[in-house]
Amino acid sequence: MSDGNKDGPANINRSSAKDSGTVLHDIAASSQSGTPPAPVQTTSGRPASYALPDANLSLALLENSDVGIIAIRRDGTICFWNSWMEQTAGFKAADVFGKTLNDVFGTALPNRLHTAIDDCLSLGMPAMISPSLNKSVLPLRPQSQFAQKFPQMQQSIRIQPVSLSDEDVICAITVRDVTLAVQRDQLLRRQAAELAELVTKTRRSEDRTRAILQNTIDAILVASEDGNLEPLNARAQELCGPQGDPEIKNIIQFLLPDCGNNPPPKPPSDRLLTDLGTGVIEILACPANGHNIPLEVAISHFTAYGRYHYIITLRDISQRKRHELEIQNTMQELENSNAELEQFAYAASHDLQEPLRMVSSYTQLLARRYRGQLDDTADEFIHYAVDGTQRMQRMIDDLLTLSRVGRHGKPFQPVPLTGLFDAIEANLKRAEAAPAGNVIRQPGLPVVTGDPSQLLQLFQNLVSNGLKYSDPTHAEVHISAREFDSFWRISVSDNGIGIDPQYHASIFEIFKRLHGYGDYAGTGIGLALCKKIVERHGGNIHVESALGEGSTFHVDLPKEHNVL
Repeated sequence: MSDGNKDGPANINRSSAKDSGTVLHDIAASSQSGTPPAPVQTTSGRPASYALPDANLSLALLENSDVGIIAIRRDGTICFWNSWMEQTAGFKAADVFGKTLNDVFGTALPNRLHTAIDDCLSLGMPAMISPSLNKSVLPLRPQSQFAQKFPQMQQSIRIQPVSLSDEDVICAITVRDVTLAVQRDQLLRRQAAELAELVTKTRRSEDRTRAILQNTIDAILVASEDGNLEPLNARAQELCGPQGDPEIKNIIQFLLPDCGNNPPPKPPSDRLLTDLGTGVIEILACPANGHNIPLEVAISHFTAYGRYHYIITLRDISQRKRHELEIQNTMQELENSNAELEQFAYAASHDLQEPLRMVSSYTQLLARRYRGQLDDTADEFIHYAVDGTQRMQRMIDDLLTLSRVGRHGKPFQPVPLTGLFDAIEANLKRAEAAPAGNVIRQPGLPVVTGDPSQLLQLFQNLVSNGLKYSDPTHAEVHISAREFDSFWRISVSDNGIGIDPQYHASIFEIFKRLHGYGDYAGTGIGLALCKKIVERHGGNIHVESALGEGSTFHVDLPKEHNVL
C-alpha cells in the first residue's frame, strides 16, 4: 500500500504480509497449496464452503472493503486488520497482529467498547455503537474534506461474533465512516434550531403587531377587491359594530377607488365633511350613543396572494375640530379687535387731533402775541406748552403710521435697491439732512421683493438715524448687501456714537429712547416701525454696535415670500 493515499483503501492483496498464525492467512495459504480448507462454521450455521466458495476472493473483498474490519481472538489480540484500518488508524497490519486494542490505541478507548467485545467473545452477543452515544470511539483520522471541522472520524461500529469452529469464536468489528452523515445531521439540527427561532420571532412579531393594532387609537379596516370590509382592531369594531354607525361601511365602500360594478349610492352631504378630490377626506360617524364623531379617512393599498387590498384608517379628529373652532373664534375676535383699532385710529387722526390742533394753535398765538410782554417765566411756560403739543402731534402721527403697516400695506413686487436709495438720497437732500457724499453705496445692489413704500420708509429711517447720531462734519453711512441661500442681508453702517450692547434688543421697542428730547429729535417709534416693516416682509433686523464705534443695522429679507 502507498503511504501517500490517505482517503481510501488501497486495492492490494496483503495476505503474504500476515502472520502465518492468523486465521485468514491460513485460509489463503491452504487455497494456494490446493488443499481444500477445513470447514468453517458461521453464526448462521452454514458451512464455510457454502458461504465462501473462494477464500482468496473473500479475503480480497475483506481487505479492500470501504469499511474498517478488525478481528479479535478470545485472548483480546488482533488477528485481522484490513487496508481501510491501516489508512485511517496509521498502523500497518504487521504492526498490530498479536496486540490488543489498548496496545495499539492506548487506554483512551471507552469502556463501552471493551464491554461489547467481552460480551461478544464470552456470550456471543452482537452490539452496535452509534456516533450519537460516542462520537469518537476509535481515534481514526477523518477524510481531508472533514479534517477542519472534525478532528477525528465519526464512526458507527458494529460488533458481531464469528464462529470458526465449535470451540473457536472471534469478534468481528466493522467500523463505518459516518462523518458525512453526522455533518448533515448537525446541519439539519442547526437549521431546525434556526427555523424554530425564526418561528418564535415570527410569532412574537405577530403578537406585537396584533397588540399594536388592538391598542392604537385609530380604527383600521381592510377591504378586498370586492369591497368586503373587515375590522382589524377594537376601535374599528366599535365604529362598525352593532353599537357603531351602520352607515359607515357604505360610506367607506363609496370612498374606495374601485367600488366594483355596483357602486353604493353617494352618502348624504352632511356625512361628508369635505369635498372629494381635495386630498383630505373627512366624514361624520353617527354611533348609536348619539355622540357624532368627525373622522379623517386615509386609504392605502397593497397586494397579497395575487389580490388587491385596501387599508382604511379612521382617525378621530374631534379634538382637532374643537381647536379649529377655537382658532376661528380667536380669529373673529382679532378681526373685531382690528376693527376697533381702526376706529380708534380714525378717531385719533380726526377727533383727537382736532382739539390738539386747537390747543397748539392758541398756544402758538399766545407765544407770538405776548412774547416779551410778560415776564421770562411766562414766556418759558408758553414755550413748553407749544413744544409739548407739537411733540404730541408727532407721536400721534407716528402711531398712526405704525398701525397702518400691516393693514394698509401694498402688494409685494420686485424693488431695485439702487433706485430705492436714489430716492432716499433725494429726499434727504431736499430736507437738507445729508450733504452730498455722506451716503456711500456698494455697487450693484440687488433687487428684493417687498412693499416699495414701506421699504423706502425702512431704509430712510435707518439712514437718517445713522446721520443724526453722527458728527455732522464727517458723518458717513455705508450701504452694502450680501447674498445667502434664502435671503439677502442689507447692512446700514454709520460712524456715529454707537449703542451699548445691553440696549441692542430694547431699542426696537415703541417709545424707547436712549437720549433726552433736548439731545436728539424724535419720538422713539422709528426703530419699532422698522422692525414691524421687516416682520411684515418675513425678515429679521438686528444691530451690531458698541459705544463710540458706530452701529451696523442688518436687515435680512427673504428671497421668497409665503405671506404678502
